[in-house]
Amino acid sequence: MNPNHQSPLEVIHQAMREIVSLHRVTVNQLSELIGVQRETTGQLHGVIDAMREVSALFREMTNTQSKVNDFLNMLSQELRNVAEIDETTRRLLADFIEQLQQLWPHLEEVTGQLVGFGVLLRQLFREQERANLLVLAEDVARRVPNLFCRHLTQLRWGVPGEFYDEIQGQVPEGALDSWLSADLVVTGVLRQAAEAPPLWIVGWVVPEIDEPAVTSARDRLVALRETFPRVLPALVALRPTDDAGLASSQGVLVIADRVVRNWEEALARWLVHPE
Repeated sequence: MNPNHQSPLEVIHQAMREIVSLHRVTVNQLSELIGVQRETTGQLHGVIDAMREVSALFREMTNTQSKVNDFLNMLSQELRNVAEIDETTRRLLADFIEQLQQLWPHLEEVTGQLVGFGVLLRQLFREQERANLLVLAEDVARRVPNLFCRHLTQLRWGVPGEFYDEIQGQVPEGALDSWLSADLVVTGVLRQAAEAPPLWIVGWVVPEIDEPAVTSARDRLVALRETFPRVLPALVALRPTDDAGLASSQGVLVIADRVVRNWEEALARWLVHPE
């Protein structure tokens, strides 16, 4: 749109058409937002993707509002400068601009409500995931014999506090926090080394296997190993993703899908070649 090649009246008419078009796009975007939010209410596992889409639509709405404001400013300037428009047309255009300006606060209010709804959905998702992690921890605790019977004999397991009296003299006070932060402790004697002292496995329940989870498990184990060397780290994963074998490379056991993974890697890292 180049005012140098159009009459002022044509410029105004073109701007009005573009404003109406942008307004329709904005209304459609709001409808899409509401639809996305309604769908995610019943599908908590899709909240993250839905919120990404919501954020993208919010950005588009912001860009649309900026464009409309530019057109409104241009229209106001044209109305002041154009003499060929009669008073009736001028008044209609002025009313049209005023109505559009009044529309945006309502759109902003709806946007704010949708943002609040998104916050609520994220809270629901976190609560749902926390409940899933608790259920996972209980399920793994029930399945400890099945998980470790091939590797260990004389199995015992429970939450860390159940072994507090037993390990208190072996673990320094500064490392007890690492011990007590775990969700599950398993101990037993290696089947291929029946004369060796018991092996301890300290596990943390996590949503997924990623670098922060692996690094945290490794660092906590290092703190324990200073005076408690026969211990292995484990991550009990709700979503058993392990990009590029990260846990395996760090000697961290992964318990997921009712299977123990990285057993040989963990023994090699922490018992055969301790670091």
